[in-house]
Amino acid sequence: MGDSIREINNIGDYHYCVGRIMYFCQCIEHDIKLIYKGMRKSISNKELINMEKWTLGKTLNELESLDNSDGKPYFSAGDYELLNKIKDIRNYYAHECYMEFTYEQDKNWNNAFFKARKRLVNDHNRLAKLYGAVEDTRLRFFGYE
Repeated sequence: MGDSIREINNIGDYHYCVGRIMYFCQCIEHDIKLIYKGMRKSISNKELINMEKWTLGKTLNELESLDNSDGKPYFSAGDYELLNKIKDIRNYYAHECYMEFTYEQDKNWNNAFFKARKRLVNDHNRLAKLYGAVEDTRLRFFGYE
């Protein structure tokens, strides 16, 4: 599911890839919460219920703090940097990506859509790779290698 793409040729492909980005982001966020829960030696039902309301940013902050607390982190500083960037990527695709070209006309639309497609390919491929890495970490963490 985390395979990369080379290009987007039409609006249908664009819609599909935006959906995949949202899928990757949701899975990464869920896996991060599972990894955090697993790192906690004990966690109350109240804490579990409260965690479901955490934003991605809060989850990442809590995970990074706990992950680094024993000096043997599962994720590197670079991993956390990229994980924090997905908040902005996700927000862009949830709220802005279509506005880059939707209200443009003719040649301006084509140029704006070309630029939006290039960004989408890049973001898709970065998140596909991150999705795979986080999923692998979750599986290793819980002994499903």
